[in-house]
Amino acid sequence: MGIVKNSLYQISHKKYIRFFKQKTIYPYYHIVRDNKVAHIKNLYPYKNKNQFEADLKFLLQHYQALDPKNLLEGSVPENSFLLTFDDGLEEIYSVIYPILKRNKVNAIFFINPDFVDNQKCLYKHSISVIIDKIEKGNFDSKTIKKIGDLISVDPFSQKNLIQGLRAIRFHEREKVDEILKILEIDIQAYLEMQKPYVTKDQIKEMMDNGFYFGGHTMSHPPLHEIDLKHQKKEILDSIKWLKSNFDITYSLFAFPFSDKSATRELLEELFLYDADMFIFGNAGIKKDIDNRIIQRFSLEHPDRPAEKQIVTEHLYSYFNKLIGNYRIKRK
Repeated sequence: MGIVKNSLYQISHKKYIRFFKQKTIYPYYHIVRDNKVAHIKNLYPYKNKNQFEADLKFLLQHYQALDPKNLLEGSVPENSFLLTFDDGLEEIYSVIYPILKRNKVNAIFFINPDFVDNQKCLYKHSISVIIDKIEKGNFDSKTIKKIGDLISVDPFSQKNLIQGLRAIRFHEREKVDEILKILEIDIQAYLEMQKPYVTKDQIKEMMDNGFYFGGHTMSHPPLHEIDLKHQKKEILDSIKWLKSNFDITYSLFAFPFSDKSATRELLEELFLYDADMFIFGNAGIKKDIDNRIIQRFSLEHPDRPAEKQIVTEHLYSYFNKLIGNYRIKRK
């Protein structure tokens, strides 16, 4: 969070929630888990089961759970919430799904088909595994320096090396494969043992129990790093994969990383494919150029309970209105 948002968080309190309850909110998470896992721990912090259940309890006390079916039908009541989860991590099945089912709360899960059934590893997740190995291992200086040279770390230090690893871009991901070899990390063995991603069978079970799934691109690229043609292909292929594998008719999509670079042209192409598609971003409580584009905010940080974060997001939206940033502009 920036300076303004941090300041608003400090003054936010759950008693203010009554002033904001008329607006539907769309919080999102990636993972809920009680312990740390190597493929996530060096990317972002996340809530444990008790914290997530506390968030859900607060939401149910103050809002009405919105079924994705009603969203698709255009029936969205005031004072409702819809939870969404990105990246298709296995915890959506083993942890989140049972909690939501027990509380009779529906949700949308956005997945990257390339990683379903643990066939491949998202490059950022591989980077987190690499950092974990470096921090735990006792590698000789020659090996570490070789990695530093590969990603042009200068001046060299372990701190700068880790920063350099985190900065590897999507189009440089072949360097991640090289580093895995240098450190003798068998990422396929990791996938087989840890099974970090959801499976087709698990998706089917969740769908059969009323949960919804959407595309999140095939391979989770930052869209600003690929051209329009490949943006469209990554997005639509992920939606078509779900339709062909699970016989669904609806189209749902959430941008990976950020939707800041999404152009009017791209969005028009997506709505040309399906005029009834709903698209999700992560810019907070803002108004986009089309009502079919829904902006979300994160409730993931373990040090920020829902009761304060939701108030903060509303206060920040009023700040954005004051400075003219509430309405998203698309090129």
